[in-house]
Amino acid sequence: LVMRLLERGYTVRATVRDPDNMKKVKHLLELPKAQRHLTLWKADLNEDGSFDDAIHGCSGVFHVATPMDFDSQDPENEVIKPTIEGMLSIMKACSKANVRKLVFTSSAGAVNVQPVQKSVYDETCWSDLDFVRNIKMTGWMYFVSKTLAEQAAWKYAEENNLELISIIPTLVVGPFLMPSMPPSL
Repeated sequence: LVMRLLERGYTVRATVRDPDNMKKVKHLLELPKAQRHLTLWKADLNEDGSFDDAIHGCSGVFHVATPMDFDSQDPENEVIKPTIEGMLSIMKACSKANVRKLVFTSSAGAVNVQPVQKSVYDETCWSDLDFVRNIKMTGWMYFVSKTLAEQAAWKYAEENNLELISIIPTLVVGPFLMPSMPPSL
């Protein structure tokens, strides 16, 4: 996403947990146009308000990060709660900065995990969280976190006049800019 935005002439403010960790950010800083049009900001989904400075002055925001730990011993507090609170923290930062448009990368897991699959999914469809919690399939906490975060996002957007665009990928594929698969930024 950063590469494509830079290619199209946008100035990008990207948030990472540690902008000084060259092992994790060097590939971004070496992108064409990055030297003049990319700044890295320290922010963390677990820290309310940490996105405020990065978002101030932006015309739009892409939210593409989420906590992922399929082996968590405490999924409610390590995955689900931080996903929801991180989403709302970013949305509050948008409101403070008068940013009116937010693109959120959700997941098909937020709409299609149900005992009986549908042939068509639309804006009224949500995963059955009781079903997800009961069967505990691999990654169940991810599906719960994405569902609850997106529901909270739509509620916040409606109450605060924020244009929310939710992307619902089934799978994210393609080459990495890093030499190996990034576990996280």
